[in-house]
Amino acid sequence: AKNAIEDAATAKKAAIDARNELTQEEKDAAKKEVDDKAKEAKANVDSATTNATVDTAKTDGTDAINGVNPNADAKTTAKNAIEDAATAKKAAIDARNELTQEEKDAAKKDVDAKAKEAKANVDSATTNAAVDTAKTNGTTAINEINPSADAKTTAKNAIEDAATAKKAAIDARNELTQEEKDAAKKEVDDKAKEAKANVDNATTNAEVDTAKTDGTTAINAINPSADAKTTAKNAIEDAATAKKVAIDARNELTQEEKDAAKKEVDDKAKEAKANVDNATTNAEVDTAKTDGTTAINEVNPNADSKNAAKAAIDTAAETKKSAIDNRKDLTDEEKDAAKKDVDDKAKEAKANVDNATTNAEVDTAKTDGITAINEINPSADAKTTAKNAIEDAATAKKAAIDARNELTQEEKDAAKKEVDD
Repeated sequence: AKNAIEDAATAKKAAIDARNELTQEEKDAAKKEVDDKAKEAKANVDSATTNATVDTAKTDGTDAINGVNPNADAKTTAKNAIEDAATAKKAAIDARNELTQEEKDAAKKDVDAKAKEAKANVDSATTNAAVDTAKTNGTTAINEINPSADAKTTAKNAIEDAATAKKAAIDARNELTQEEKDAAKKEVDDKAKEAKANVDNATTNAEVDTAKTDGTTAINAINPSADAKTTAKNAIEDAATAKKVAIDARNELTQEEKDAAKKEVDDKAKEAKANVDNATTNAEVDTAKTDGTTAINEVNPNADSKNAAKAAIDTAAETKKSAIDNRKDLTDEEKDAAKKDVDDKAKEAKANVDNATTNAEVDTAKTDGITAINEINPSADAKTTAKNAIEDAATAKKAAIDARNELTQEEKDAAKKEVDD
């Protein structure tokens, strides 16, 4: 009976030693329990007095020995702790919205691999201490898994880079005012913010890439119009056009005077537009526009050429009429007629000046007019005719005196002298 008990104990301990899921401590404890059961069974055999009681003690003892079945508590507990750490880590990974599904899946695969490795290390451990080390190392490795949100970070960096580049390009556009730049850059920021939000809301790499592409495209498409400066320069151009039309309509100006005035308008417009270009704010643009249009509108050329020509004609006329008035050989009627002729010539000359379109034509009209005025030389017809009649009468009278034979020469001479007187 005791040999059977010993054989059962030996077999049970061999079976226990063969169980790799047990630590050495668990094996030792179980084998001690086997030894205790065997010792108890053998004592019962020794206490038995009959074959039947011996047989009962043997059977009870071998049954008790065979009933020893130790639990692998250390390794089971360790693997459960590893599994719990893996489950918690995967839940934390799934809760991270900054990760794409692909990044989550890759990280959870890493967790599973770490858990699998840790459990294998637990299985390979032979002591409680080794099991505890494998558990600790495994849970630590699992807990240290911290996947980077590379897809979303890269996408948001690309969006930020596009926004930065676009704002730099906007700042470099001198045709924009500060207000237009600020408004455009705010639009860039709004587009970037929206794009980043779309990246955050994306769940897959493909969705992240779409959000990034759509965002950078929207940012790059921002192209603010230079409305303030364009409007100002258009107003300046309109003022210049209107002024040049008004100058062209002024018949008192010669073509040269018109051309000079229109060049002045163009110069004022050019200067005003340059001031608009150099302005940096809406207020400065408005000031440059106002100053420019005012300067253009103030261009008011003098009709110097025609005025000088007509003044010269008037001077010539006055000089001529003064000369006529000073002529004693003319009667008042002849003077008046001659001065009227002067006035008519002067009027005609001034009309020719008015109709002239160039400085040369004005000068010709002036010269011709002055010449015509200067050529007026009225004949003293009334007095000449009268004196001729007197002379004829005197001649006839003296001939008649000479024909009177009853007169002495002395009487004739005295009479002809009286005629001459």
